[in-house]
Amino acid sequence: MPNDPMNRRMVEIGIAILLIVMGLAALGGDIMAGLVFGGLGAFLLYRQFDQTRAGIDMHRQAGYSAPEAQPRADQVYAHALEAVRGAGLDPNSTHVLPIDIGVMTFSADQEPTIYRTKPVLDDVDYIQPFVQLRLPTRAVGRVRFEILDSDDQVLFIHEDNHQLQRGRNLVTPAARLPIHDAHNFHGEWQMRISADGVLLAVHHFGWQESTTKVIRRHIREDGEVSNEMRAMMAESRLQTLSLDELLAEQAVEEEDQRRESGR
Repeated sequence: MPNDPMNRRMVEIGIAILLIVMGLAALGGDIMAGLVFGGLGAFLLYRQFDQTRAGIDMHRQAGYSAPEAQPRADQVYAHALEAVRGAGLDPNSTHVLPIDIGVMTFSADQEPTIYRTKPVLDDVDYIQPFVQLRLPTRAVGRVRFEILDSDDQVLFIHEDNHQLQRGRNLVTPAARLPIHDAHNFHGEWQMRISADGVLLAVHHFGWQESTTKVIRRHIREDGEVSNEMRAMMAESRLQTLSLDELLAEQAVEEEDQRRESGR
């Protein structure tokens, strides 16, 4: 298009080069004409260079940066590759490769926490699985998430259509699993990821008893403190008294030292 800025710049650059060539050719006969043509051509080239530099500075100020010459290598988590092998697949020959996998936990108004290999605290309100898939090309398909407890009881199933891009794709279901005391937290749970009916990964994760649950477990239903909890409280009380005695002895020693130095 004639009014396209890129086309206009190319035309001006072409004219500048032509003027420089004409100036060089005229130097043999008319030095003044050669200097005029060459000077005009050099001025046009300098103006184009100055506009390009100004455009780059403007993009930098706006927060843009030039793309990297070589993209950084994808970080692939060892536990994700282990989950792929758990599904009976070879990570080296799998086109749709899970490179990260785990769960996000949600509790009240707190920020979500990501768990990959560490045990999940059992006082969270919800968990939401996630997976990062690496693809060699764009694809469209259904991704299915399943969560099973240590008794192989299915607690969560969710499947959605996803448009996946070439490279890394973070995929998570639009649903969460509520966590409550009735769940079986003993042993490992299992998360299964499938795409269009093909099992891609089998990830295992465990649970850790929270401090709140530990205290609640030592208190009886009628509100009385259990014998084990009483022993823990007594031990804590003895430790506090021992500390008081130690401080008292230290104060006596300091007073004795002041008396001796004053003699």
